[in-house]
Amino acid sequence: MNKRVYFSEVPSVPKKLQAGDQIPRFTYDSPYRPQLPFYDLLDADTPLFVVFMRNFGHPITRHYVMEYIQDKDKLTSARLACVVRTDPHVIAGAIPEEQMPFSLICDAEGVLYEHFCVPSTTSWFRSHSLTALRILKEARKMGYKAVEGETYQLPLTLLIDRDGTVLMAHYGQSLTDLPENCAALEKVARAVLDARRREMEKQNKRAARQEEAPAAEPEEEAEAPVEEPAPQEQPVPEAEVPAAPESAEEEPAPESDRHKELSQAAALLFGDDKDE
Repeated sequence: MNKRVYFSEVPSVPKKLQAGDQIPRFTYDSPYRPQLPFYDLLDADTPLFVVFMRNFGHPITRHYVMEYIQDKDKLTSARLACVVRTDPHVIAGAIPEEQMPFSLICDAEGVLYEHFCVPSTTSWFRSHSLTALRILKEARKMGYKAVEGETYQLPLTLLIDRDGTVLMAHYGQSLTDLPENCAALEKVARAVLDARRREMEKQNKRAARQEEAPAAEPEEEAEAPVEEPAPQEQPVPEAEVPAAPESAEEEPAPESDRHKELSQAAALLFGDDKDE
């Protein structure tokens, strides 16, 4: 069987999606037209729910598809597309196009399931819920028989913005862990969009405050510290003899000068030939 889903660009490695991730571009087959660009579904004023289910013939998948069809008018804040692991020709022969109010993406080979790491399990107890048991009980009355040892494909619910950004990603823990109808989808969409609106308002207010705030004065360049010259060794001054105050009496002359003066005085008194 040829694959019905083709990535038109090299996708990133498979990973579990979360808010903020980008959906790669790909083409898919619907039950009524082949090779449709997925991003054409996103080109609208409202975001798109993409709900991954099991094959279209499974009672649980049929139950939710019928629930979505019956109250389709209650979903106004977003749109809906369902992904099923079923060949498109099987659905085209069962449901006329005019009776299908939302898009169906056929991925029988599980290309998208694998790339977006949509989980599956072989555990009956981990995959089933009370709602699942009720749906299967009604299906058995209509002749449905479960396959022994089958793998249970768990659901994934995405809300994607028009630019391909994931706004919400919920990986189901059981076969019925997904919005039960379009009324439930509407509640989820409003909650996600309201939260995003509040966040954008906060960002706008923060940006406005930053624009209104006066431009910060340029910080003055820190002055380089003035390096004090290294202390130089000052020459030790010679001991200065303080000048004697004018009123002070003359100090006695040194002994040699005193002897000379006495000799001169004796010469005057006794003559040059007088012995000392």
